[in-house]
Amino acid sequence: MASNTFSLKIISANRVFFTGRCQSIIVPGYDGQKEVLAHHENMVIAVNEGEMRFLPEEESEWQYAVVGIGFIEIINNRVTLLVESVERPEEIDIARAQEAKERALEKIRQKQSIQEYYHTQASLSRAMARLRVGHRQKHV
Repeated sequence: MASNTFSLKIISANRVFFTGRCQSIIVPGYDGQKEVLAHHENMVIAVNEGEMRFLPEEESEWQYAVVGIGFIEIINNRVTLLVESVERPEEIDIARAQEAKERALEKIRQKQSIQEYYHTQASLSRAMARLRVGHRQKHV
């Protein structure tokens, strides 16, 4: 199985979230989800806020988290995900995420500048991702 895995480090601004061998990781890119498998071509990919999942070595269940913006670096079967923030499902306050979603939806209904609109869209996207992952209540 080792030949079908890669080394993965997930690091946020305040902690090392995960270090170990992994079969696959799927991150939110700016133009859709990006999956990395063993022996992936070397590259750097910008990561958007949203739901991230990975499959640790010799496990059959995906592990989920919400990530902030950052990037993923793939070099010689070693993958490093550097993000502003990362939250496990059990760390997410569902009520707070729901309130943030409702605030963002209300702001979208109001007249805004283009900059405010994009900021509100980002807030809504972040809240929705937190709600999706928070409802999973799986542990990483």
